[in-house]
Amino acid sequence: MTDELKTLRYALEDNVGIITLNRPEKLNAASWQLAEELSGLLYRLRFDDSVRAIVLTGAGRAFCAGGDVEFISGEGEHAMPGTSDASRPIPRWQRKTPGGYFFDVARQLIAVDKPVIAAIHGHAVGAGLAFALACDRRFGDTTTKMSAIFTSIGVAPDCGLSYFLPRIVGIPKALMMVETARIFKAEECRELGLIDELVPEGKSLETALEYAKMIAKRASTAVEMGRRLIHMSLQHNLEQMLDYEGHYGVAVASTADAKEGTMAFLEKRKPQFRGT
Repeated sequence: MTDELKTLRYALEDNVGIITLNRPEKLNAASWQLAEELSGLLYRLRFDDSVRAIVLTGAGRAFCAGGDVEFISGEGEHAMPGTSDASRPIPRWQRKTPGGYFFDVARQLIAVDKPVIAAIHGHAVGAGLAFALACDRRFGDTTTKMSAIFTSIGVAPDCGLSYFLPRIVGIPKALMMVETARIFKAEECRELGLIDELVPEGKSLETALEYAKMIAKRASTAVEMGRRLIHMSLQHNLEQMLDYEGHYGVAVASTADAKEGTMAFLEKRKPQFRGT
């Protein structure tokens, strides 16, 4: 599954899939190839039952310094609708989703149907910020710098940032971040709610991995369905969610882990979940 990866590293450790953006010489700026590999890997991990949680991080000095400006400018190998010369061919599917695989990363971070934890250090700006915000939880170290930097280069927010940012920090702060493109340091990021836990320099991956491994030991189907319900609640009303909770609850109750969990509670012992 990972032999073809050129811009990512992937490893599995105690049922946690560790994805490392691996363009350190570019501060892990998301190129077309990186976005294609990342969206594809996330899609495949959805169907890998050995993976119960995922950690997303970056190699070198940064998490992700945004989208590769060469692509955004329209001068790269792959055409960008709106900035590339009109004579350049653009695939039909990309005309419907101009950001191509860049946008699909945000989609797959949710659709992977497993908890995704971001381990952040250095810059997480632009598309990198959007990818981080799409994760379930964000651990940042004291080197973290975050920005909705898009307007600084004259472009609008993308990669799902306009969806995730106001839901995490609120509308006034989201507007401020987008309109000013200000860069925030680690403590400011924590105060804004952009990172959930601030840890010492060099400790974000270790802490995120510890958290992910804890989740991976839980009843994975229940965890994943709970995660799905939370995301669904952003688009549905109370009556709809009560219906969804009922149907999902019946499905989860049929798992071996549900039986183990209830029996362990009655027997006053620690449950031994197997992810089934």
